Amino acid sequence: MADKDNKKSVGPVTFARQVEAEGRKVTWTSTPETIQATIMVVVMSIIVALFLFMSDQIIAICIRMLTGLGG
Repeated sequence: MADKDNKKSVGPVTFARQVEAEGRKVTWTSTPETIQATIMVVVMSIIVALFLFMSDQIIAICIRMLTGLGG
């Protein structure tokens, strides 16, 4: 209850100005940095997907061998 008393209510225009001012303080990444980070995320996602696919296939083969099911 005490937290609500300490918070100051501001109007939408003041809020928008405050958001804009805070946005100017942020250090944004450059375009090349963003592109490089995006490429790294895609590459790592592909590597993880391939690892999980291969792990799943190996486990499936082992289970088929143990149970005698499948081709």
